Amino acid sequence: MRQYYRFKREHPGCLLLFRMGDFYELFDEDAVTAHKALGITLTERTKGVPMAGVPYHAIESYLRRLIDQGFRVAVCEQMQDPRDAKGVVDRAVTRVLTPGTLVDESLLEEGVANLAAALLPIDGEAKGESRRVAMALGELSTGEFTLLELDEQDLEAELARRAPREALVPDAIDDPLRRRWREMAQRCGASFAERPGWQFRAVDASELLRRHYGVARLDAFGLAEEPALTAAAGALLAFFVETHGRLAPAPGGAADARA
Repeated sequence: MRQYYRFKREHPGCLLLFRMGDFYELFDEDAVTAHKALGITLTERTKGVPMAGVPYHAIESYLRRLIDQGFRVAVCEQMQDPRDAKGVVDRAVTRVLTPGTLVDESLLEEGVANLAAALLPIDGEAKGESRRVAMALGELSTGEFTLLELDEQDLEAELARRAPREALVPDAIDDPLRRRWREMAQRCGASFAERPGWQFRAVDASELLRRHYGVARLDAFGLAEEPALTAAAGALLAFFVETHGRLAPAPGGAADARA
Protein backbone atom coordinates (compact mmCIF):
# COMPACT_ATOMS: atom_id res chain seq x y z
CA MET A 1 0.00 0.00 0.00
CA ARG A 2 2.95 2.38 0.54
CA GLN A 3 3.90 1.68 -3.06
CA TYR A 4 0.33 2.37 -4.21
CA TYR A 5 0.12 5.66 -2.29
CA ARG A 6 3.46 6.79 -3.72
CA PHE A 7 2.10 6.41 -7.26
CA LYS A 8 -1.10 8.20 -6.24
CA ARG A 9 0.93 11.18 -5.00
CA GLU A 10 2.89 11.24 -8.25
CA HIS A 11 -0.31 11.32 -10.34
CA PRO A 12 -2.78 13.65 -8.61
CA GLY A 13 -6.21 13.87 -10.18
CA CYS A 14 -5.93 10.42 -11.77
CA LEU A 15 -7.70 7.20 -10.94
CA LEU A 16 -4.88 4.72 -10.33
CA LEU A 17 -5.37 1.21 -11.74
CA PHE A 18 -2.82 -0.87 -9.86
CA ARG A 19 -1.89 -4.27 -11.32
CA MET A 20 -2.07 -7.09 -8.80
CA GLY A 21 -1.91 -10.48 -10.47
CA ASP A 22 -4.87 -10.96 -12.80
CA PHE A 23 -6.61 -7.72 -11.77
CA TYR A 24 -6.11 -3.98 -11.80
CA GLU A 25 -7.19 -2.80 -8.36
CA LEU A 26 -8.37 0.60 -7.14
CA PHE A 27 -8.44 1.63 -3.48
CA ASP A 28 -10.07 4.21 -1.22
CA GLU A 29 -11.95 7.02 -3.03
CA ASP A 30 -10.77 5.69 -6.42
CA ALA A 31 -12.52 2.40 -5.68
CA VAL A 32 -15.77 4.16 -4.77
CA THR A 33 -15.58 6.31 -7.91
CA ALA A 34 -14.92 3.28 -10.13
CA HIS A 35 -17.75 1.37 -8.46
CA LYS A 36 -20.18 4.17 -9.38
CA ALA A 37 -18.77 4.80 -12.87
CA LEU A 38 -18.33 1.19 -13.98
CA GLY A 39 -20.80 -0.72 -11.85
CA ILE A 40 -18.05 -3.00 -10.51
CA THR A 41 -18.21 -4.64 -7.08
CA LEU A 42 -16.95 -2.69 -4.08
CA THR A 43 -15.20 -4.86 -1.49
CA GLU A 44 -12.74 -4.64 1.40
CA ARG A 45 -9.65 -6.71 2.08
CA THR A 46 -8.50 -4.44 4.90
CA LYS A 47 -11.19 -2.99 7.17
CA GLY A 48 -11.94 0.61 6.24
CA VAL A 49 -10.13 0.48 2.89
CA PRO A 50 -12.60 0.07 0.00
CA MET A 51 -11.28 -1.70 -3.08
CA ALA A 52 -12.58 -2.59 -6.52
CA GLY A 53 -10.95 -4.34 -9.44
CA VAL A 54 -11.24 -5.15 -13.11
CA PRO A 55 -9.71 -8.18 -14.90
CA TYR A 56 -6.50 -7.43 -16.79
CA HIS A 57 -7.76 -8.97 -20.05
CA ALA A 58 -10.67 -6.47 -20.18
CA ILE A 59 -8.71 -3.36 -19.22
CA GLU A 60 -9.12 -1.55 -22.57
CA SER A 61 -12.92 -1.61 -22.45
CA TYR A 62 -12.92 -0.28 -18.88
CA LEU A 63 -10.42 2.42 -19.79
CA ARG A 64 -12.62 3.59 -22.64
CA ARG A 65 -15.64 3.80 -20.36
CA LEU A 66 -13.71 5.86 -17.81
CA ILE A 67 -12.25 8.21 -20.43
CA ASP A 68 -15.68 8.65 -22.06
CA GLN A 69 -16.95 9.84 -18.67
CA GLY A 70 -14.17 12.42 -18.43
CA PHE A 71 -11.87 10.69 -15.93
CA ARG A 72 -8.08 10.78 -16.01
CA VAL A 73 -6.44 7.41 -15.48
CA ALA A 74 -2.93 6.23 -14.57
CA VAL A 75 -2.17 2.56 -15.28
CA CYS A 76 0.40 0.95 -13.00
CA GLU A 77 1.93 -2.31 -14.27
CA GLN A 78 3.95 -5.08 -12.65
CA MET A 79 7.46 -4.77 -14.06
CA GLN A 80 8.63 -8.21 -12.99
CA ASP A 81 7.24 -11.68 -12.50
CA PRO A 82 5.94 -11.89 -8.92
CA ARG A 83 7.67 -15.27 -8.61
CA ASP A 84 11.02 -13.51 -9.07
CA ALA A 85 10.32 -10.69 -6.62
CA LYS A 86 12.20 -10.52 -3.36
CA GLY A 87 9.68 -8.53 -1.38
CA VAL A 88 7.32 -6.09 -3.10
CA VAL A 89 6.91 -6.56 -6.85
CA ASP A 90 8.51 -3.76 -8.90
CA ARG A 91 5.80 -1.60 -10.49
CA ALA A 92 5.70 1.54 -12.62
CA VAL A 93 3.05 3.78 -14.14
CA THR A 94 3.31 3.03 -17.85
CA ARG A 95 0.33 5.00 -19.18
CA VAL A 96 -1.46 8.20 -18.22
CA LEU A 97 -4.71 8.57 -20.14
CA THR A 98 -6.88 11.67 -20.24
CA PRO A 99 -9.79 12.53 -22.55
CA GLY A 100 -7.68 14.95 -24.60
CA THR A 101 -4.44 12.95 -24.88
CA LEU A 102 -5.48 9.59 -26.27
CA VAL A 103 -3.30 8.02 -28.94
CA ASP A 104 -4.32 4.35 -28.63
CA GLU A 105 -6.37 3.39 -31.69
CA SER A 106 -8.57 1.17 -29.54
CA LEU A 107 -9.61 4.23 -27.50
CA LEU A 108 -10.03 6.73 -30.34
CA GLU A 109 -13.17 7.23 -32.37
CA GLU A 110 -12.35 6.80 -36.05
CA GLY A 111 -12.53 10.00 -38.07
CA VAL A 112 -13.08 12.24 -35.03
CA ALA A 113 -10.40 14.69 -33.85
CA ASN A 114 -9.33 14.20 -30.23
CA LEU A 115 -8.38 17.71 -29.15
CA ALA A 116 -7.26 19.23 -25.88
CA ALA A 117 -7.51 22.97 -25.22
CA ALA A 118 -5.64 25.33 -22.91
CA LEU A 119 -7.44 28.57 -21.98
CA LEU A 120 -5.90 31.71 -20.52
CA PRO A 121 -7.56 35.06 -19.73
CA ILE A 122 -5.57 37.83 -21.39
CA ASP A 123 -6.79 40.77 -19.33
CA GLY A 124 -9.32 41.73 -16.69
CA GLU A 125 -12.82 42.94 -17.29
CA ALA A 126 -12.24 46.19 -19.18
CA LYS A 127 -15.04 48.73 -18.85
CA GLY A 128 -17.53 48.15 -21.63
CA GLU A 129 -15.43 45.44 -23.25
CA SER A 130 -15.32 41.66 -23.12
CA ARG A 131 -12.43 39.80 -21.58
CA ARG A 132 -10.07 38.39 -24.20
CA VAL A 133 -9.07 34.73 -24.11
CA ALA A 134 -6.00 32.96 -25.49
CA MET A 135 -6.77 29.42 -26.65
CA ALA A 136 -4.34 26.68 -27.68
CA LEU A 137 -5.73 23.53 -29.32
CA GLY A 138 -3.72 20.40 -29.96
CA GLU A 139 -4.18 16.80 -31.01
CA LEU A 140 -1.52 14.48 -29.66
CA SER A 141 -2.07 11.69 -32.19
CA THR A 142 -1.46 13.94 -35.23
CA GLY A 143 0.62 16.81 -33.85
CA GLU A 144 -1.89 19.42 -35.01
CA PHE A 145 -1.45 22.66 -33.04
CA THR A 146 -3.61 25.79 -33.44
CA LEU A 147 -3.63 29.07 -31.52
CA LEU A 148 -6.26 31.76 -31.51
CA GLU A 149 -7.43 34.78 -29.54
CA LEU A 150 -11.10 35.62 -29.05
CA ASP A 151 -13.59 37.48 -26.88
CA GLU A 152 -14.87 35.55 -23.90
CA GLN A 153 -18.41 36.06 -25.18
CA ASP A 154 -17.44 33.87 -28.16
CA LEU A 155 -15.66 31.21 -26.12
CA GLU A 156 -18.53 28.78 -25.69
CA ALA A 157 -19.38 28.89 -29.41
CA GLU A 158 -15.73 28.21 -30.26
CA LEU A 159 -15.56 25.31 -27.81
CA ALA A 160 -18.71 23.86 -29.33
CA ARG A 161 -17.28 24.24 -32.85
CA ARG A 162 -13.84 22.84 -32.08
CA ALA A 163 -15.18 20.18 -29.65
CA PRO A 164 -12.08 19.56 -27.50
CA ARG A 165 -12.36 16.59 -25.17
CA GLU A 166 -10.51 18.42 -22.40
CA ALA A 167 -10.13 22.05 -21.31
CA LEU A 168 -7.18 23.17 -19.18
CA VAL A 169 -6.96 26.41 -17.18
CA PRO A 170 -4.40 27.85 -14.72
CA ASP A 171 -5.23 27.06 -11.12
CA ALA A 172 -4.80 30.71 -10.13
CA ILE A 173 -7.77 32.14 -12.06
CA ASP A 174 -10.51 33.69 -9.94
CA ASP A 175 -13.45 31.59 -8.80
CA PRO A 176 -16.23 33.26 -10.85
CA LEU A 177 -14.22 32.86 -14.04
CA ARG A 178 -13.35 29.24 -13.17
CA ARG A 179 -17.00 28.39 -12.60
CA ARG A 180 -18.06 30.15 -15.78
CA TRP A 181 -15.49 28.36 -17.94
CA ARG A 182 -16.13 25.01 -16.27
CA GLU A 183 -19.83 25.29 -17.10
CA MET A 184 -19.04 26.26 -20.69
CA ALA A 185 -16.66 23.33 -21.11
CA GLN A 186 -19.11 20.85 -19.63
CA ARG A 187 -21.96 22.07 -21.83
CA CYS A 188 -19.69 21.48 -24.81
CA GLY A 189 -18.79 17.95 -23.70
CA ALA A 190 -15.26 18.69 -22.47
CA SER A 191 -13.77 17.64 -19.15
CA PHE A 192 -12.22 20.47 -17.14
CA ALA A 193 -8.90 20.50 -15.32
CA GLU A 194 -6.78 23.04 -13.46
CA ARG A 195 -3.06 23.09 -14.16
CA PRO A 196 -0.14 24.68 -12.25
CA GLY A 197 -0.06 28.40 -12.85
CA TRP A 198 3.68 28.47 -13.65
CA GLN A 199 3.02 26.39 -16.77
CA PHE A 200 1.05 29.36 -18.12
CA ARG A 201 3.94 31.82 -17.64
CA ALA A 202 5.10 33.14 -21.00
CA VAL A 203 8.82 32.86 -20.19
CA ASP A 204 8.58 29.18 -19.16
CA ALA A 205 6.24 28.41 -22.05
CA SER A 206 8.57 30.07 -24.56
CA GLU A 207 11.53 28.03 -23.34
CA LEU A 208 9.58 24.75 -23.60
CA LEU A 209 8.26 25.56 -27.08
CA ARG A 210 11.69 26.59 -28.39
CA ARG A 211 13.26 23.45 -26.97
CA HIS A 212 10.56 21.21 -28.44
CA TYR A 213 10.65 22.75 -31.93
CA GLY A 214 14.42 23.16 -31.93
CA VAL A 215 14.37 26.89 -32.70
CA ALA A 216 16.06 29.92 -31.14
CA ARG A 217 13.03 32.21 -31.55
CA LEU A 218 9.28 31.80 -32.01
CA ASP A 219 8.92 34.53 -34.65
CA ALA A 220 8.19 32.06 -37.45
CA PHE A 221 5.15 30.86 -35.50
CA GLY A 222 3.72 34.36 -35.20
CA LEU A 223 4.45 34.51 -31.47
CA ALA A 224 7.14 37.20 -31.27
CA GLU A 225 4.77 39.67 -29.59
CA GLU A 226 2.10 37.29 -28.32
CA PRO A 227 2.87 36.40 -24.68
CA ALA A 228 -0.65 35.13 -23.89
CA LEU A 229 -0.79 32.83 -26.91
CA THR A 230 2.74 31.66 -26.13
CA ALA A 231 1.70 30.91 -22.54
CA ALA A 232 -1.38 28.92 -23.62
CA ALA A 233 0.63 26.96 -26.20
CA GLY A 234 3.37 26.18 -23.69
CA ALA A 235 0.88 25.05 -21.05
CA LEU A 236 -0.75 22.66 -23.51
CA LEU A 237 2.62 21.30 -24.63
CA ALA A 238 3.64 20.81 -20.99
CA PHE A 239 0.47 18.78 -20.45
CA PHE A 240 1.25 16.58 -23.46
CA VAL A 241 4.84 16.08 -22.28
CA GLU A 242 3.63 15.20 -18.78
CA THR A 243 1.24 12.53 -20.04
CA HIS A 244 3.28 11.10 -22.92
CA GLY A 245 6.82 12.42 -22.70
CA ARG A 246 6.68 14.29 -26.02
CA LEU A 247 4.37 15.74 -28.62
CA ALA A 248 4.42 13.13 -31.38
CA PRO A 249 4.79 13.47 -34.26
CA ALA A 250 6.30 16.94 -33.87
CA PRO A 251 4.29 19.27 -36.09
CA GLY A 252 6.02 21.24 -38.79
CA GLY A 253 3.43 23.91 -39.56
CA ALA A 254 3.25 27.35 -38.07
CA ALA A 255 0.68 28.30 -35.47
CA ASP A 256 -2.57 29.90 -36.62
CA ALA A 257 -2.95 33.14 -34.66
CA ARG A 258 -6.18 35.11 -35.21
CA ALA A 259 -7.46 38.33 -33.77
